[in-house]
Amino acid sequence: MTSRPHLAIAYTLGMLVFLLCGCVDDQGRGAMHESVSQCFAAYPFKKGSAYERFNCIALAHQHYGPAAMGPGYGLITQVDQASLSIGQDVDSGALDLPEAETALYWVTIKAQQAAQHPRS
Repeated sequence: MTSRPHLAIAYTLGMLVFLLCGCVDDQGRGAMHESVSQCFAAYPFKKGSAYERFNCIALAHQHYGPAAMGPGYGLITQVDQASLSIGQDVDSGALDLPEAETALYWVTIKAQQAAQHPRS
């Protein structure tokens, strides 16, 4: 997977979209999605800006909260926290970008599985 980083990134983003697909998003105004999109534009996924990117996304999710995000809010918050940790590791040099993409992939896979098979 790391030999094709653009596919890993696309898949990871697809998983995040999957998690967000059930969200109410501020009664359909799309403000939260716009806010998150601005984070992706402002902070490319690279060493030196990885943490800022994920922090921006986490802050947008936190700002709009569970009312905008729907029942997946808890899972998305967990993904945000894992992403922040991965961003710190990228920025510090502990992870290179292919390793980080793999870590993000597994974080989103676990979240997708939890969303598909919620505990009763």
